[in-house]
Amino acid sequence: MMKQLTAQLQKEHLEAWRRKRVLLLLLLFVAAGMMSPLFAKLTPEITKAALPEGSSISLAAPTSLDAWGQFFKNVSQFGLLALVLLYGDTLAGEVERGTLLPLLPLGLKRKSLVLGKAGYLMLTWTIGYWLSFGICYGYTRYFFDDQLSRHLTAGVVPLWLYGLLLCACLLVTSALAQNGLQSLLFFAIFFAGTLLLGLFKRIDAYNPFTLGSNNAAWLAGTSSLKDSLPAVLIAIFLLFIALWWAQASFSRRLI
Repeated sequence: MMKQLTAQLQKEHLEAWRRKRVLLLLLLFVAAGMMSPLFAKLTPEITKAALPEGSSISLAAPTSLDAWGQFFKNVSQFGLLALVLLYGDTLAGEVERGTLLPLLPLGLKRKSLVLGKAGYLMLTWTIGYWLSFGICYGYTRYFFDDQLSRHLTAGVVPLWLYGLLLCACLLVTSALAQNGLQSLLFFAIFFAGTLLLGLFKRIDAYNPFTLGSNNAAWLAGTSSLKDSLPAVLIAIFLLFIALWWAQASFSRRLI
């Protein structure tokens, strides 16, 4: 199984290079890391320049908290969204194009296929996310010499885990769908459900999808990540459940 898993990871990497997915994601994650502190630094000047001549406005000086707030938004809206759009057909596309028909009779196990795609998808998110984080960290330290971001780990690690969870859920929708478009539709419905779940603030401590929305508060220390420990544990549990569901669903479907 390990041999098939390694071969699947190599196949995913070669396909991603051939279809320019790696290059596009690399550019987006690098841009998210660079633009976040730059935008935070330049926002007051941009706002003043946009005012009518003779007008004045008092703006607070930007801080490292503003830079990391931009990072949380940009890496989710650009990096994670692009990952979902580019890999929405990760399993459904294989079925739609018929690329698995000659491989399955040769002994390719569907479990190895699903786990290989899961591993590559999560590895891509992990490398892209932490690359973007490193760039943002360097620029933020250069532009903002303050001590306001004292809880950096509490802010960035939950968002990374949130991304892993969404990757696993994307595999489920792709395993259930007939094509890439249907997979993205299923994922959009699922994501809308997570947003509706966020309306019930009383269950925030148990809602695993708050790991992608409360990062700024955890970073600033206005909210404690310890209070959301149940959400972290549930997120890890759901991640493994989603991987099992994707594998089980794909193993039963006709190809």
